[in-house]
Formats: sequence, C-alpha cells, structure tokens
Amino acid sequence: MKIDRLIAMIMILLENEVISAGALAKKLEVSSRTIYRDIDTLTMAGLPIFTTQGVAGGVGLMKSYKIDKKLFTPKDIQTLLTSLRSYRQLYNHKEIVHVLEKLSNIGQEGVKSEKGSSFTVDLSLNQGNRSLRSLLSSVEIAINEERYIKFDYINKDGNVTSRKIEPYQVVFKESSWYLQAFCTLKEDYRIFKLARMGNLYVLPETFVPRDFSPLAMDGSGWMSDERVPVKIRIALSLKDKVIERYGEENIISVEGDSCLAIFPIVNNEYGYDILLRFGDKCEIIEPSDVREAFQNYVRKILAIYK
Repeated sequence: MKIDRLIAMIMILLENEVISAGALAKKLEVSSRTIYRDIDTLTMAGLPIFTTQGVAGGVGLMKSYKIDKKLFTPKDIQTLLTSLRSYRQLYNHKEIVHVLEKLSNIGQEGVKSEKGSSFTVDLSLNQGNRSLRSLLSSVEIAINEERYIKFDYINKDGNVTSRKIEPYQVVFKESSWYLQAFCTLKEDYRIFKLARMGNLYVLPETFVPRDFSPLAMDGSGWMSDERVPVKIRIALSLKDKVIERYGEENIISVEGDSCLAIFPIVNNEYGYDILLRFGDKCEIIEPSDVREAFQNYVRKILAIYK
C-alpha cells in the first residue's frame, strides 16, 4: 500500500540527515522513479523535504521537522521486529518490508540487529510445504476482505467433502497449519488443516463477521473423540516428547534408561499413529484393551509387507 510506503519513507528520512534516492528505492523495494513520485507526494502534503546534488547528495528533511521518536522501548522494538521477521518468512509482502523499515529506523539505542537477536522463530516452509504459501496468502485475503472460501476437504478417514466457510483465524501448531472458521455445511465452527484442503477458491461473496472466539487447540474443544490416559514405558531420550505435549507432571517415574509416563490418546488409529512415531522406544503398559488394540493395528500394518 502506498500509505505504508510513505510512512516508512518518513521514518527513514527522520533517521538520516541525507539519503540517496537509490538507497531509498533499495530499502523500500521499489524503483527510483516511484521514490521521486513519493517525494513529490510528501512535498505537496507539506513536509519540508530538501534535495542536494553531488556525490554525497540525496534527500532529507529539514531539521526543524525532526521529532521525538521514542515511542517504544528497545525491548518493545526487538519483540516487534522478531515477530514481523518471522511473519515475513511466510508472506513476503512489501507492506511488511515497509513496517520493518519503520521499526528498524526508529533509532532506539540498544536495539539488536537481526543477526544479534536473542530469540528467533523459524517459520520457513520446507520443500513439501512451500505450496502452502499461496494457500496461506489466499486465506489471508479472505480473512482481511471478509470473503467466503470454498474448497474440497479430505478428513482423517479419507472422505472428501465440499466446504464453504467463513475464515477467522490461522493457527500454527505442532508443525502444521490450521484454519479456524465457521462451516456453512455443519452450521458450526470447525478447524481445518490447510494441508488437507484442495481446489481452494476465495469467492467474491462477502459475509458479516460473527462474534468469533478462538477455538481451543488442545483437543478439548474441536476433537469430539474422548482421550484415554495410557500408561507407557518410553526411552529416556524421548522423555521430552511427553513433557512438550502434556507437561512434566505426566512423568510417573524414571527407571534407568527409560521412564513411565501417562500419555492420553484417542483410542483409535489416529491415536495409535502418534505412539508409532516413537518406534521401538515406546511400549503401552495399560489399559490392556488399548494395548491389545494397538497390537492388532501393528499386525495390520505388517500384513501389508508379507
């Protein structure tokens, strides 16, 4: 958006005595011709912009226009920069570039560079998920413009249904992307996994937003199947997997190079698949019916290879 670029340019000019048009163009990822048009726009708006010629020449703001820019603490700015840089890994929008320029050029002392940040969040998509970038962009447009989305959805049982939804919020959880939305087919709020969507279209038809509250992503609010507390013996090297999912209080005891833990799962193939990720480093101890059902599921898999 032009207004974002103009604000970013003002922030850059506030931080620099003089800066060349070429440097401005590079920072804002536009052409030099666009920069000159923006300078004309700002001049017409009343900003005291001056230009100088020569090797050290460029564009600047009159010193009388310099204002106090201490709107945020250094810690505030670093937090915002970290969040925006993470977000930019998914959406390489120029609007984000402009916002980053505004923050980076506020000039607070003590703000670390991107390289020296204490914390960083890596949301870059792997090879298999790069196709999700266009999907995320379409969803973002639909949310911002309050437009319906239509797509085909494959559920965990492999059944395909056509859905029309009101999109409200995108959530990243446990390496997967989800969309919280109101489904017109089910006439209720639902959570959809983006990787299960196909033939997605943002419809021109708009909707009136409902009084949406984010849905729980811990399984309690959107997974209808009840979870069963399963006691497992797991290798000590995988103890962190239990802690990350359910907390350290679910560790019962440590016995040499293994530990006993409570690991609630849905008592079906979906739940068994979670335990299969631990391979031979995990054993179901009880309840006995879950142990037996898991054995049958493993035999079913082995039968494919006979």
